[in-house]
Amino acid sequence: MFTSDKRYLITGASSGIGKAICCDLITKGASVIGVARSEDKLLALQNELKSEHFHYELCDLSKNLDTIPNMLMKLSKKFGKLSGLVHSAGIQEILPIRSYKKLHLSQLFEINVFSALFLAKGICDKRVNIGKGTSIVFISSIASITGSSGIVGYSASKAALNGMMRSLAVEMAPQGIRVNSILPGFVMTEMIENWKQIYNDEYIKEIDEKYPLGIGKPEDVAEPVSFLLSEQAKWITGIELCVDGGGHL
Repeated sequence: MFTSDKRYLITGASSGIGKAICCDLITKGASVIGVARSEDKLLALQNELKSEHFHYELCDLSKNLDTIPNMLMKLSKKFGKLSGLVHSAGIQEILPIRSYKKLHLSQLFEINVFSALFLAKGICDKRVNIGKGTSIVFISSIASITGSSGIVGYSASKAALNGMMRSLAVEMAPQGIRVNSILPGFVMTEMIENWKQIYNDEYIKEIDEKYPLGIGKPEDVAEPVSFLLSEQAKWITGIELCVDGGGHL
């Protein structure tokens, strides 16, 4: 499906879904540039993959929004033009509406939405992308289309990401660039572990029973992402693909 001259930039590469995407693409023969904040985790991933086709870039996207396009330019000059990117980096805030402050929303939108916009700005430069066949995938969430208590800001940020994706799909189509969103459901990742006081064993059991196909793993999301990046999806753009074991039903 892929060859090493196909290069993909993956944000949030050091853990969870982003890490699974890196592993899947490398296994399928592509070249990957992983972007994350933790160099220790990126080094651990590099050691795990043991591939000459994996490289990484240390970057806190939310703190360097204006420099993101320059980062993509630098990486394309160093490793070659990009065939696509996946924006998997993201944060979640679980708060009742009465506790929200502007800071909470700013943090959510900076990483979940604004960084995605500047990544898209960077890769649409003809000096950065391969041209026709370039593919962008945003990791959104079914929270963008379904309601749930305590995640008002998160849901809003992911819905905004989907809206941005649709407009980008239209704007970038003349260049042959495709843009799509993946909407994962409840996936067992490090993010879930960080919210163990809320996502306790009882809650996880309830979700597992509610989802027709059960709770997912990061690898369950990585496969559809690879499909959307590939030539097999060359006539697909502007979609929101639910990958949630039927959780939205």
